[in-house]
Amino acid sequence: MKLKKKTAMAISFTVGMLMFATTVLAEVSSKSGYEQGKDALKYSAASFENKYSNYTIDFSITLKDNGKIIMSENRLGKYDVSKHASENTDTETIGNKKSKFHCYSDKNTRIIKNSDKDIYNVTEFKVPDSGYTFENPFKREGASDIEKIADALVGNLKDYVVVTNKPDGSKELSGSVSQTQIPALINAVSSYMLKNKVISINRRDPSEKNIMPSITKDIYLKEVKGKMLVGKNGLIQNVLGIGTLNGKDDKGKEHNLTFELLVKISNINSTVVNKPNLSGSKIKKVIQNNEDEFANPEKYIGKYKNNIIIEKDGKFQKIGERLLTITHSDTNSIKGTYHEQYLKGYENYAEKMSDIKFDAKYGSKENGLNANFKIEGLSQGGNISIDIRGTNISFNIPQDSYETYDSHFVRVFD
Repeated sequence: MKLKKKTAMAISFTVGMLMFATTVLAEVSSKSGYEQGKDALKYSAASFENKYSNYTIDFSITLKDNGKIIMSENRLGKYDVSKHASENTDTETIGNKKSKFHCYSDKNTRIIKNSDKDIYNVTEFKVPDSGYTFENPFKREGASDIEKIADALVGNLKDYVVVTNKPDGSKELSGSVSQTQIPALINAVSSYMLKNKVISINRRDPSEKNIMPSITKDIYLKEVKGKMLVGKNGLIQNVLGIGTLNGKDDKGKEHNLTFELLVKISNINSTVVNKPNLSGSKIKKVIQNNEDEFANPEKYIGKYKNNIIIEKDGKFQKIGERLLTITHSDTNSIKGTYHEQYLKGYENYAEKMSDIKFDAKYGSKENGLNANFKIEGLSQGGNISIDIRGTNISFNIPQDSYETYDSHFVRVFD
């Protein structure tokens, strides 16, 4: 299931900041508390992967600016591992706009409905799809490296999480850290993350520019606190995390950004995933031939582009275009050129990578088509990724300034 573009960006930013903040909280626990929390996370992930047949996860996230809610999202997810089926209901609020999104999927069908449209979009798979499967995050590539980075950031903070054992055999891990207890390195990383994410969100969707205040200076992590309740069976029942960042915008106005995350896990082995009854409903049906979704790789040969945009005098301004040309495409490789062209007077924005040629071979094809390639004269390489269900291409190359770079390219039809 995919979120709307504007929500996905805001949610991605919020979740990223909360993961960073709650990681700080977990890592500053005493050794015993830290180990108990980590054991609960790993046990829960392994159980969702291969022990329990079905379960419900209620996920809510809220973003506040100076106490006012500017964005919130709730996802109620019902998952049946044995049947590879899932049912998700998303309710989002952005400013004064509220919308609802429902998605059901199994191996043979995907059914989607938005609250603002009186129609069900039904996709039937000609060849059975994989359906719902739980991907254990602790088995992902690089998971152990992320743990090491968190350890290095936290340093010697050890004593801020309290483990309370309850009479019924469950336990609660809780604690908080404040501004004076947070290392300078963590504040520096928080500041960098916030600046770059705000810029990215506001540039990607200018129509929703005011979702995120443009905090650019005096940024610091003010407070992080949270609770985790672990059942007597060792499974996490709920998690609450709150993080607050303080900073000022370009006009000197102070902002307190508060991120609140709540996750509840329930109805283990008693969750029922229901396929919607579409009798009498308006239906838009598509038959998806997913037997070989990349049977015609030549269709990606052609031109793609996006705009080079900067923010000037409080407004977005186009100063040129990025042109991506695919000259060769088969099931194993993709080849082409990349070129930047600037409007008169903005030629000084050109970087070292304004003209390159690339020849890349695909790696894993499980989640789309991704290929890495070398760039002559540089130790760093680039990456190109194709959306096999669409016409867009993601093209990433080293940049001196990511504030003006957009990696998403759309097809051009002359």
